[in-house]
Amino acid sequence: MVNRHSFYYCLLLTFYVLYLIFGGLVFSTLEQPHEEDLRVKVENMWNDFLAAHPCLSEQKLEDFLRKAMVAKSFGVSALRNVSGYENRWDFVSSLFFAGTTLTTIGYGHPFPISWAGKLFCLMYSMIGIPLTFSILSITARNMLILFRDKPIHNIRIYFRVSKKRLEWIHAPILITLILAMFFLVPAVIFDLVEGNWEYLDAVYFCFISLTTVGLGDYVPGEQSGQQMPVLYKVMVIGYLLVGLAAVLLAVETTKSLLNCDRLFNLFLLGCEDVRRDEEADPVLTNDLEDSFVQRHDETTRRRVPHSLSPTPEKFYGTISPS
Repeated sequence: MVNRHSFYYCLLLTFYVLYLIFGGLVFSTLEQPHEEDLRVKVENMWNDFLAAHPCLSEQKLEDFLRKAMVAKSFGVSALRNVSGYENRWDFVSSLFFAGTTLTTIGYGHPFPISWAGKLFCLMYSMIGIPLTFSILSITARNMLILFRDKPIHNIRIYFRVSKKRLEWIHAPILITLILAMFFLVPAVIFDLVEGNWEYLDAVYFCFISLTTVGLGDYVPGEQSGQQMPVLYKVMVIGYLLVGLAAVLLAVETTKSLLNCDRLFNLFLLGCEDVRRDEEADPVLTNDLEDSFVQRHDETTRRRVPHSLSPTPEKFYGTISPS
């Protein structure tokens, strides 16, 4: 017979597969027409360029463009302007790469080229990623104490309101502040600093980054002619780290409010057996403690001298010792 939790777990997996299929269908429907239009434009541009330069070989042009695109994928531009020769692996850019790698955002721009860099990235990430998320988790828990537990505790003291009601009032306010401080307001700054970003693009970048998706279609600090690019990239790294902790704070607040642990237990295999064991453990522990105390008392009584024994005085027949 199928366990109830096994059935719920299979149902959850089925829902997730259907959700993936739904996403694939929607993305294909929305993006494929734009891809076809762009392909037609590139084909027309290719034909117009070859028609305007009949002395240029099509094979040589294709080879040149292929090499240029490969170099661009490694972060090196084939353009002849000065900004095209900016160093993508200076200290600040490398620091930005390390930060986005350890937070698993991974914009993919740039990425290690040498085998030594790839091997170091593997070893560096194996230690750094668990360390980063441990620090972010601890930071989020501390923020949970400072921004949720303590305010609710203080309000309960002065106004004597139930804790559950305060949590339902406090959570939307906290999540709204997080949304404003780490999504909407930073998007205004990115919109101003990045020349070719619109506000919606900036909001999209904030969401993609702080959810650690990191598609890499929008990367800050890659535009030429930006003011104080070093300070800008360092501030972006700080924003990503603090923003990730804030997102974890919002997730923990929502989970606590909705009591998600009870919901998650529905999908855990063997949850009822574990719960029964946990309920039986205190009884078993108490029995063992009582048995130990009883044996200890009996041993102690056997070892106590008869003259010091607390038992009542004994009478032998009808003659009293007195």
